[in-house]
Amino acid sequence: MHICLLIPVLDAYKGGNHLPLLAALPDVQFTILCNRTKPESPDLPPNVKVIILGGSLGPYYYGCSDYLFARSVLKKYPASDPFWKQFSVIHLNQTMGPALLKLKATGVPLMLLIHHPASVDRAVAVEESGFFGGLLWRLKYLLLVSWQKKFCHAVDHVVTVSKTSAQRIAADYQCNVSSIEIVPNGIDPQIFTPGDLLQSEFDVISIGSFIHPRKGFKYLLNVYKILAAKGFKIADVGRRSAEQQEQLKTISGVTTFGTVSEEKLVTMLKSSAVLISTSLYEGFGLSLIEALACGRPAIAFDAGATKEVLSPIDPSLVVPLRDSAALTRRVEEFLRLSPAERASKGQQYREAVVRMYPLEESARRLKEVYESIAG
Repeated sequence: MHICLLIPVLDAYKGGNHLPLLAALPDVQFTILCNRTKPESPDLPPNVKVIILGGSLGPYYYGCSDYLFARSVLKKYPASDPFWKQFSVIHLNQTMGPALLKLKATGVPLMLLIHHPASVDRAVAVEESGFFGGLLWRLKYLLLVSWQKKFCHAVDHVVTVSKTSAQRIAADYQCNVSSIEIVPNGIDPQIFTPGDLLQSEFDVISIGSFIHPRKGFKYLLNVYKILAAKGFKIADVGRRSAEQQEQLKTISGVTTFGTVSEEKLVTMLKSSAVLISTSLYEGFGLSLIEALACGRPAIAFDAGATKEVLSPIDPSLVVPLRDSAALTRRVEEFLRLSPAERASKGQQYREAVVRMYPLEESARRLKEVYESIAG
């Protein structure tokens, strides 16, 4: 089986572009078409080939990057090009430039993977903004939401990463929820290992890009201020805007690291006691299960699929949405436990998440979907 995966920017270790997931399917060949990669030279599994189209795509908002990426793909490989005939499935990875629907003419089945609906991104951004800011966000997402809805009805299969996300896609885009396939994220327990559960350089770590309002930076800032005032050490990892960087500088006890490599990320998880997430919607939340696999609790807002993912492991890991005080209290409760109690809970978290979300199971489920679509 040979899969063509289309994504404007290949971020090699994020959920939907996860190279370890593709590597877990050694008998499936993948050709990835993208504009560029992050990191610039990711280590590719033997079954993965990347074709970089290059060129400038512009910003994601207003549909610029999706529109230009789709045109770039069709310019390089028109729908009539024999190039497409080698594939069993064309996998559109959260990309929805309208020109890509011309690929239906190839006769190769089209699959759309949605990690979280664009309609949710828009709704959260509007809710977190004032009147005029909300109008701007509606304008930014006008085409993206309409395109994603169109794709949901035009492609052969829609796939997502959680039941919560499937229900939201069905509600927002008037799809039949039973027709949406679910392939949950998974973790490799050989990479995400506990290390020393009793030795932590940082008390708290937060991971991810917080540029979009959906990630809840203002709530994260509140949590940082409360914890830092009590003497806790905080590691802040990921992309931040210039304004956000300036705000973080005002909080003593916060060490900022910016974007780090996957290897560095694993090391930092192991050297931190607790992961926190203030995201206001998650289609799944890959970093949550990565932390749990390292024996660290992942304490998060009840946002999107967070409860679906975390509650079966420990309901107390989920706190009310936008409640920075509740999140802070939960962090403090864990950090006040004795070393033996923390180590015991960490081991329980690891055993539960490895059992519930193994990478091999995600790979098996993805292959089943491919075979179903191709068949």
